[in-house]
Amino acid sequence: MKPKLVITGIILAGGEGQRMGRKNKGLIPFNNLPLIHYVIQQLRPQLDHIIISANEDISTYQNFGFPVISDQTEWQNKGPLAGILSTTPFIPQDTDAILTVPCDTPFLPIHLVSTLTNALYNQAEHEIAYAATPSQIHPSIFLYKPTINNQLAEHLRQQHYSLKSWIFKHNAIKTVFEDEHAFTNMNDMKTLHQNQ
Repeated sequence: MKPKLVITGIILAGGEGQRMGRKNKGLIPFNNLPLIHYVIQQLRPQLDHIIISANEDISTYQNFGFPVISDQTEWQNKGPLAGILSTTPFIPQDTDAILTVPCDTPFLPIHLVSTLTNALYNQAEHEIAYAATPSQIHPSIFLYKPTINNQLAEHLRQQHYSLKSWIFKHNAIKTVFEDEHAFTNMNDMKTLHQNQ
């Protein structure tokens, strides 16, 4: 393992926000700032590059200062894996591992990347390290080696659209974080209001 691994993060903001009244989740105000603002703030010190995967309000997302990539035509409306696949051509060449997180997790831990990196590289055969807390797994938050991306298009063509289907297809290691609150998803208005 080289001394400093280069980690690129993909923030998934391309969902339909069905439980938020079809609002763009990443831009929903939370304590007067968009949800994605907090995700960026938590991750920026931990990452070398950030890419935002979004299909609406592109110019608003671009204001955060990072590349914004929309789903390729072939993969539109195919879920978060489509976002990951569509960003793949834009991943910097020096990237050693790629982190994916949703845009509605404002409390992510400051040691998220280092903990997942240690798990991913603990054994050479590991391909994915995904986050979990004592009560549940968090399949939308995982770190993976870029080499597996060349299998993703075929996976989607077989109509496997869930993140779990992708994670468990590979040599994946569960990485447990003790802080449940850090992985709170603001995926409905009730949860959002309870945490303000």
